[in-house]
Amino acid sequence: MSNFFNELRRRRVFRTAGLYVVAAWVVLQVGDLAFESWDVPAQAMRYLWIALLVLFPLALLFGWRYDITASGIVRTPKGRNDASLALQAADYGILAALGAIVVFSAYFVAQEVSGLPELDTATLESLDASSSDADPLSIAILPFDTRSNQDETSFFADGMHDDLLTSLANVSELKVISRTSVLGFRDSAKSLREIADELGVANILEGGVQAAGDNVRINVQLIDARTDEHLWAATYDRRLTVDNLFAIQSEIVERIAGELAATLTVDQRRRINVQPTDNMEAYRSYILGKNRRATASFEALRDAEAHFRDAIALDPDYVMARVGLADVIRQLTKTGAATTEEMIENGFEHIDYAIRLDPFNGYAQAVMGTYESRMGVDDFEARFSRALALSPNNVDVLQVYAAYLRGKGRYADALTVLNQALELDPLSVLLYHDLGGSYIALGRFAEGRDAFFRISQINPNNPFAVHGAAQATIMSGQVVEAGYWSDAAAVMDPEDFENPATSVIVYGSAGNLAMAEQKVAEALALGPSEPFPLAAQVFYLHMSGQPDRALAVTREALAAQLDNRWGSDSIFLRTVRDAALLTGDYGEALAWYEQRVPRLFSELITLNGSNIEKAADLGHLLLAAGKQQRATYILQRVVDRYDELYTVGAANFPLGAAKAQALVLLDRPDEALAELQRIVDDGWRIRWRFNTELNPSFETLRDNPQYKAIISSIERDIERQNEAFANSPMANKAGP
Repeated sequence: MSNFFNELRRRRVFRTAGLYVVAAWVVLQVGDLAFESWDVPAQAMRYLWIALLVLFPLALLFGWRYDITASGIVRTPKGRNDASLALQAADYGILAALGAIVVFSAYFVAQEVSGLPELDTATLESLDASSSDADPLSIAILPFDTRSNQDETSFFADGMHDDLLTSLANVSELKVISRTSVLGFRDSAKSLREIADELGVANILEGGVQAAGDNVRINVQLIDARTDEHLWAATYDRRLTVDNLFAIQSEIVERIAGELAATLTVDQRRRINVQPTDNMEAYRSYILGKNRRATASFEALRDAEAHFRDAIALDPDYVMARVGLADVIRQLTKTGAATTEEMIENGFEHIDYAIRLDPFNGYAQAVMGTYESRMGVDDFEARFSRALALSPNNVDVLQVYAAYLRGKGRYADALTVLNQALELDPLSVLLYHDLGGSYIALGRFAEGRDAFFRISQINPNNPFAVHGAAQATIMSGQVVEAGYWSDAAAVMDPEDFENPATSVIVYGSAGNLAMAEQKVAEALALGPSEPFPLAAQVFYLHMSGQPDRALAVTREALAAQLDNRWGSDSIFLRTVRDAALLTGDYGEALAWYEQRVPRLFSELITLNGSNIEKAADLGHLLLAAGKQQRATYILQRVVDRYDELYTVGAANFPLGAAKAQALVLLDRPDEALAELQRIVDDGWRIRWRFNTELNPSFETLRDNPQYKAIISSIERDIERQNEAFANSPMANKAGP
């Protein structure tokens, strides 16, 4: 052994080791200083350490075999009598291998460092800004983990998560991200910093629920996402009862408010500590109903209605179940699945009782506002003001209010409210859907399409994206491209018979009767007795020169007392009117108008987007029937009201050419032509031929050169659209 150490000393291996350690220390010190000054991530030092440790045994090997002299690298002599110390062929191979290892180690360090996030000064400033710009009183509550195999655990975790969000939203100083935006981060691999930046918050609450028999353990921790600092953490071990669940929620909310230094008013503290129900099964039904309501499809809304009714049956004083039921009925009315009369009959008692039980519930006040607006109650808008004052950060309140504003045509105001809601729920598909619709109603089609395309980024499988794109192109007059989006909607939502029915109207407006006929077959296969597919069939029959068949289908549809869906009545009533104008027998048509649109027969009529076109058609029918005074009154009301309803988008559908038609019938042709030119210039294309060339009301203008020029300009634009679409990437695709 002593000979071996003597040999190590003779070959200067110890000196090599010492020099290597000193050199490595210097490299690490320089790296530490240089990396910091060059904004290289701190974890890069780890890879430098790895490289230096790997190279150490190679340095010892080099010291054993070679010496560095003034003449260059030579072999270390094996003994005193070695004649030649010059490098042999094998030495060059060894040195090349050592050099390759050194180069590879350097390359490894460089690759690992470059693969780290590029934290140059600009990026650091950007990240710091994204965190520092976030409201320090903003928070996102991530979906709770379930840490047991019991089926109930997932239910309680979702319920706990949802109720915490609702309770925290009552703290006016806090900005609480809504449920729909945080659900997408369930089981996410993203860091808390990344999630916080995406949601625009400074704080994250995460937790988990574990059930064991009749007991439950709930863990929560509040984290400052800007620093990864744990602000607070707690574990609750309780018996699994409704009382305990709500008590834990109240304690968590108050602790979060305290940790974030948010001031709780006496009223807010009272609301946080209210126990909504003492019935576990009622609570379960309510949570199931709320989850289904968020989906917003017809089927989901009907399911939600049933769950809320179950909750009320179990606990008649469950305020939130009553409010949820009333709001679901409102949503069904908004989609056309229920009438205003049905909404009031089925929903008012529930929202009225909820308000009497809890007049300080902002969500309940907002829903009551929508009911009172439909009932014609004076000063109903005070309800919305009260709702916003009670729950300024409640997305449900903001969404209900925005829906009311949109229904009243106050789209600019709706945009303000929707953008406020999106700050609290930045990944909400429903909010982006309403936002896109509001932009389109204002004629801001590009922004509307952007809002709908944002839906496809959030949830690529959500049909709202393509539905919205179809709506945007229809309203902007791009009827050829609208066919693409309508077909895409049918592919994405294949059970919805109204998608191919829409395509019939779109293709018919674009002059593509072959595709329109194909879509008629598809719509009728899915919904043979539904109003909109039947109306689309009647539209196609008119466009293809088959008015007798159109009348036969119309009479069957009207006799079946079908609901009015997406303007179906305007096509049916137009058909019976046109038949009456040809035969001179007006009784049948007048009877159908009086039954389907009775408001047009009241002494003072109220016109809106759904009946103004029918009013213009009725005016022509009344003129032909000799009821001059009544006809003149209705037609003048159409002229006066049209501009109040008109926006660039609304001009396309459903207002159509009602004002131009009324002006023709009032024998004011110059004004009629000017009006027709205006809406054509604004992009009116949907159903354009049905409403002009196939509309007897425009008969007196047929030979007018200006009228002919307007019609020709539409035809040329359709040709241009077809050519542009044929050369676009969409032409060879069946959907996005």
